[in-house]
Order: sequence, then C-alpha cells, then structure tokens
Amino acid sequence: MSAAQNTFMSGVMASVYLMPLIKVTELIGGILLLINRTAPLAALVIFPVTLNIFLYHAFLGPKDLPMVGVMLIFNLFLFYAYRAKYLPILSK
Repeated sequence: MSAAQNTFMSGVMASVYLMPLIKVTELIGGILLLINRTAPLAALVIFPVTLNIFLYHAFLGPKDLPMVGVMLIFNLFLFYAYRAKYLPILSK
C-alpha cells in the first residue's frame, strides 16, 4: 500500500466503529440483494459503500479503478432498473 493508503486505513481503523459498520452494511446489502424481494432497498443500502470504494480507488489506488468502476456501474444500473420504486420517494 502507498503512504496515502496507509494513512487512510490507519484513520479508518483508529475510529474503531467504522470498519465493523462498513462490513455489516455490506453484509446486509448483500443479503438483501440475494433475497431479491428487497433489491431496491439493497441498492440504496449498498450505494454509499460502493461510492466510497470507487472514490478511494480514484484518489488513492487507481490500479483497481476499472474493476471498481464496473461495480459502481452495476449499482447505478440497479438504480435505473428499479427507478419506478424510487419515484414515490422523490415526488411530493
């Protein structure tokens, strides 16, 4: 890992609660996706994690950016596929 990545990971690990929170969020999002009845909710739950992973690689470790970019595109595709489910949230 680079020095910037080491600094970032040290900060995340020093916060004590953040890494378990991220992992629990990933687990819940994955389970909801597997259930498939709750896939629109799963896309919302997992999006902040996906976006953070993408931004981490964009700024700190660009060698894995293509793979992470595909992951973000898949998440955005889920938003598009379930857009009818999200419209009531956005309307008055």
